[in-house]
Amino acid sequence: MHRLSRAVRWFLPLIIVAFLAIEAFCTYLFILDRRINRELSGRSWQQPTIFISAAGPREREIVRVYGADWRTTPPVRLEDLPRYVGDAVIATEDVRFRYHFGIDPIGIPRALLRNIRSGGISEGASTLDQQIIKQRFLTRERKWSRKIAEMLLAISLDVRLTKDEILELYLNDIYLGHYAGSPILGVDEASRLYFGKPPQRLRLDEAAIIAAMIRAPNVLTPWKHPDAVRAQRDRILRIMREHRWIEEPAYRDALARPIEIHHGTLPAMPYPYYLRAVRSELVREIGLRDVLEGGLRIVCEMDPQAQRAAERAAQRVVARLESRFFWIRDQAREDPLQAAILSVDPRSGGIRALVGGSDYETSAFDRTVQMRRQPGSAFKTFAYFEAIASKRATTASLLLDAPLQVRLANDQTWEPQNYDQQFRGRVTLREAFERSLNVPTVRLTERVGVSRVAKTAKRFGFDGEMDAIPALPLGVNEVTMRELTAAYTVFPNLGERVEPFLVRRVTDRRGKNVFERKVEPKRVADADATYVVHTLLRGVVKRGTARRLREYGLGYAAGKTGTTNDYRDAWFVGYTSDMVTTVWLGFDHGAPLRLSSAEAAIPLWGAYMGAIPHRRDEPAPPGGVTFRDIDPESGMLWQEGCPGPIREVFLDGTAPTHHCPTGLMGRIVRKILFDRDSFDEPAAITFDQFRKWANDVDRNRQQVEGAFDRMRKWFD
Repeated sequence: MHRLSRAVRWFLPLIIVAFLAIEAFCTYLFILDRRINRELSGRSWQQPTIFISAAGPREREIVRVYGADWRTTPPVRLEDLPRYVGDAVIATEDVRFRYHFGIDPIGIPRALLRNIRSGGISEGASTLDQQIIKQRFLTRERKWSRKIAEMLLAISLDVRLTKDEILELYLNDIYLGHYAGSPILGVDEASRLYFGKPPQRLRLDEAAIIAAMIRAPNVLTPWKHPDAVRAQRDRILRIMREHRWIEEPAYRDALARPIEIHHGTLPAMPYPYYLRAVRSELVREIGLRDVLEGGLRIVCEMDPQAQRAAERAAQRVVARLESRFFWIRDQAREDPLQAAILSVDPRSGGIRALVGGSDYETSAFDRTVQMRRQPGSAFKTFAYFEAIASKRATTASLLLDAPLQVRLANDQTWEPQNYDQQFRGRVTLREAFERSLNVPTVRLTERVGVSRVAKTAKRFGFDGEMDAIPALPLGVNEVTMRELTAAYTVFPNLGERVEPFLVRRVTDRRGKNVFERKVEPKRVADADATYVVHTLLRGVVKRGTARRLREYGLGYAAGKTGTTNDYRDAWFVGYTSDMVTTVWLGFDHGAPLRLSSAEAAIPLWGAYMGAIPHRRDEPAPPGGVTFRDIDPESGMLWQEGCPGPIREVFLDGTAPTHHCPTGLMGRIVRKILFDRDSFDEPAAITFDQFRKWANDVDRNRQQVEGAFDRMRKWFD
């Protein structure tokens, strides 16, 4: 009795566990069965996914794609194909297809016996129904549970669809190898690639060749093993003759033909980087299931003209740089030079153009969002903004460009350098910004506080870690291109930041809204301080490191170059009132580009922006700013006898109150303090210069030490 009660105590939990397992399995089957009903019975896989452009005065269709993998050619219809195309597939994969009910009762016992002998699943006896279920809804694990689910769902599929519908679905989905890194799916792609024709024009022998590849598509290819393909083709033709699917003359004619392959091509996907990015965004917003189901109408922010211009510019500028500079050409043999472009409408955040690399076929990696790199001097803008907004400096403040030692937390010292390893004495904040001088920028950040600059960067939308280190304003923290672009939307918007996005609205095949974007600009800065920094960014194009844009007729733009200290990356973030565009060039593996932004990024930005329509107006000055005529050398109020003037802008109450020195004293002061050679960032550096500049950090310190002492006494 005691033993019986113990057995009951053990037996009841086992029954409960078994019941729960069966219930979970049935629930799993129920969910998959509903997906089959929704995705296959409704034939949604035949419905195109339509992309609509919202850029411009009215919405317009730009492209249609088909299937879960977004192919550009529509699905083939069985009624449009020669009958022998489907029969050839049936002959090789499921000869009793038209007579079974989803599973093959003759093939199952034979496969079961062989699997028992092998101690596992070595043979599947899969019908076309089962293969469709496995490919679309299940994993490829060789487990009994997966096989049982596959068989039950195959029966359900066979009940819901006619045999012709199942065969048509299979012909569009069958995997037939890889080409240029992409899978070849369906008889349409195989026919175009191997025979250079649509499947409607396939001969009998060609249809048999395609069917012959199904069992081992990466091995049985006509290019690699024509003899093996011929043997398999002939076997399929014999089966078709035995079942009287073809007549004897047709059989003999097909058997006599050689294996003839015409190297065709697959239809190119238009706008590949943009559409890939849209797919990723859709998966995040509405889920993978709805994306795979198809039949969607997607209203996106792409401007087709801008997208085409961006793709052309990326390819042509990369080719031009490779032809001009031998070290880029040599490096590109192992690590191709890459270019990325991201163009956003700052009024809404809509992404008008997106190019994630110089060639999608060789690299589909989207560098606009998946890559994190140092932005270099393009990050300085946020340090200067904090200095202006906090009123710790103005556009006319004088900054000292002199040797500087910064003590780090590990008791080491860091000596920031300018690009030319030269020092200029006193420079105005505007000149330091427009010419992208490093040393005055570090001094300014020390005055403002590194932690305040880090907080400003966070407020502008940078998600990554912002290490509060002295080198922060020089752009040593890695960011994404999308983060950088979004941060710069603040300037044409005078303080409001918008989040870049690709998709505005999505409706399903029944016309029901499944997603709609809410555009919500966020104010992150005051309009007055933002406008002052905007004038600094305009100065970069007028007089500074981006003045080469005037050669492209883009002198009205604003922006900031970004060349990392090691000449590894070249950036330019520029904008007009209706377009913020960021470009980047570099090597994925980090080899030095050895070109400045002016030489690499500016031509790319200019080639793209010069090819698309955009507005030329500037934001109007907001309240809270004051304009004054300033001596560009001393930063003081201008008067007759001083250089200039330049029209400068200040936050109310921060404009200088003293006039610049004139006469003999003025000439003496200028000779001592401001007599210096102008400097332009070198377009390209030699390897010897690169090595010398990296190691020799002290070569000019003694030369200017005495002059700096005189400057400090005069200003103090």
